[in-house]
Amino acid sequence: MDRMDYFIELYGTLPRAGPGDNALTRKAFEMMEGLPPRPRILDIGCGPGMQTVELLRLSGGTVVALDLLPQMIARVRRAAECAGVEDRLETVQIDMNDMAFESSTFDVIWSEGAIYFIGFEKGLAKVKDFVKPGGYVAVSEAVWLESNPPREAVDFWREYPEIGSVERKLDVLSGLGYESINHFVLPASSWTELYYNPLAKRVTENEQMWKGIPEAEAVLAEARKEISVFGKCSQYYSYAFFIMRR
Repeated sequence: MDRMDYFIELYGTLPRAGPGDNALTRKAFEMMEGLPPRPRILDIGCGPGMQTVELLRLSGGTVVALDLLPQMIARVRRAAECAGVEDRLETVQIDMNDMAFESSTFDVIWSEGAIYFIGFEKGLAKVKDFVKPGGYVAVSEAVWLESNPPREAVDFWREYPEIGSVERKLDVLSGLGYESINHFVLPASSWTELYYNPLAKRVTENEQMWKGIPEAEAVLAEARKEISVFGKCSQYYSYAFFIMRR
């Protein structure tokens, strides 16, 4: 097994692939007024599909769940089957950087904690043509909550230099020609309850089994660091949900 295999083994069974919960998905969805009765929704970077299934329940429409990993595609299909909404689910296994859809295909484009794989500005620019005029784009994105974060937090986010203030993100979407509808910051509990707490449990479960395997130990160390930095610095950063309209 290589490092990515251990990463998937550790993170791939978590309830969610990042911060969030169903209540926050509902909150963002309810900010989009005037949707058709059965909207067509693209969920980019769907992961295990908790928000995908919630969108299927909320919308009564079709959700196209897109993810690079076959393990995630399999999980979202199982989740939809368990919820009895599999008949309205479509899946696409592809790198989001390579996605290509016809113009004005979707009523809603959704991405929880995943648009950073493309980049916030580049990602919003890329998907704008996919959504119908008057349609919505809703994404959650990493933001600074304070202007003077500690060095530990800055170092942690160094690999994603596009992290910025909420105001900066609003400037980006305005510059791309979107109408800002609303936004809100995710609470600390959305990081811990369905993401970091289960992740810490998985780290403990695998510590002894993976002992002495450099690739596996590196993945465990990164997970411990991620949890630790958030525990110390959660007042300085979070995700914010941005709801916008083309």
